[in-house]
Amino acid sequence: MFVGYTGMKRKSFLTAAAIMAVAGSRANIRGGFSAIPADTDDEQYWSALRASLFPIESGRIFLNNGTMGITPYPVLSALQNGFENAAIKGAYPGHTDDLQKSIAELTGCDFEEIAITKNVSEGINHACWGIPMNKGDEVIMTTHEHAGGCIAWLHRANVDGIVIKTFQLGKTADETLANLEKAITKKTRVIAVPHIPCTIGQILPIKEICALARSRNIITAIDGAHPLGMIRFNLHDINCDYYSGCLHKWALGPLGMGFFYVRKDMLAKTRCTHVAAYSSNEFNMATTPPTGGKLVDTAHRFYYGTFCGPMYEAAIEALKLYKKIGPERIETRVRSLAAYLQESLMALGDKIIMLTPTEAKSRGAQVAFRINNGNPKASSELVTGLYSKKITLRYVGENNVDCVRVSTHYYNSREEIDTLVAEVKKALG
Repeated sequence: MFVGYTGMKRKSFLTAAAIMAVAGSRANIRGGFSAIPADTDDEQYWSALRASLFPIESGRIFLNNGTMGITPYPVLSALQNGFENAAIKGAYPGHTDDLQKSIAELTGCDFEEIAITKNVSEGINHACWGIPMNKGDEVIMTTHEHAGGCIAWLHRANVDGIVIKTFQLGKTADETLANLEKAITKKTRVIAVPHIPCTIGQILPIKEICALARSRNIITAIDGAHPLGMIRFNLHDINCDYYSGCLHKWALGPLGMGFFYVRKDMLAKTRCTHVAAYSSNEFNMATTPPTGGKLVDTAHRFYYGTFCGPMYEAAIEALKLYKKIGPERIETRVRSLAAYLQESLMALGDKIIMLTPTEAKSRGAQVAFRINNGNPKASSELVTGLYSKKITLRYVGENNVDCVRVSTHYYNSREEIDTLVAEVKKALG
């Protein structure tokens, strides 16, 4: 499987293959470590996964998984092998439903409701420009949007005269839902919010939000950049109309891979603004006048033309690995690390302003905080300074949030968190 990828050590390839098979074959992982332990917080197991699967440089503490995950060896190998196969055999990639089916299985929907995209922003544009709206129609969003989540809506406001309204997130799920409900008016047409905002990592009560919207005949378009690979969720249970997700963050797929979900009964109601090959199965330019068939009756109408087969293959490998290790196991791990981090930071005293809710159901695997030591640039300077020490974080300056965001994945450790907290303590002065 790994032959021919000269950029990786053969031993790393072999151990990466072994870890993928560990649940079924109890194959050894470096140094004789075998079998998935019953304790999901077993540090030896997670340490072995990191050593076997991830090429990240020694000594690097990577806590910016909310921007991108570290790509595992099996995913890198699938990517390389795919490009080599195309070049060696002249093999043009053919369309299959394998990736859509894998995403659908993990997100609780039908694969015909899934389109593959380059990123979350592309999916959000499909929803934004696909929903029929009139001048004056209102779209409700949060004050914690990512650029990719809000710029399409802001642009449509400039072009078509729709109105963008915002509401504040609460400290609890109930408070957030109440704040949103207060923002609804008779003109509200769409609620377009993140499942987990990129700024402070708060899990919104998205099922309750969608239920509220449906009771008022309001369309829901959800920015789902972060959940897949972090927490388990079911799109049919959430009952949203649109959901735009990502594969290169917590799911550890190759950079530039996402998905767009459109609920089956919304497909015919959604304008498709960009189409090409595979959006329709019929056309004939030799007739007078030229004729084109109807768009396909699945979400496949939203992705079209030549695609990068190796990227699809690598994304499939990433989701196989996610399922092999176990979504529940991974969610427990990443959320427990975040809880440990949050508790450790709050123990430092009132110079830490905690922005991520402490309510368990509202906290995922990201923790955001602000340093309050009299220096208005303290938070941004901490992130810059720690990068030089091989600790990678994310400074959130957009929307005047001004905070440090820490994202914990399963290959991180409590020891790394302790190192970070010690550095934060120094910065407090």
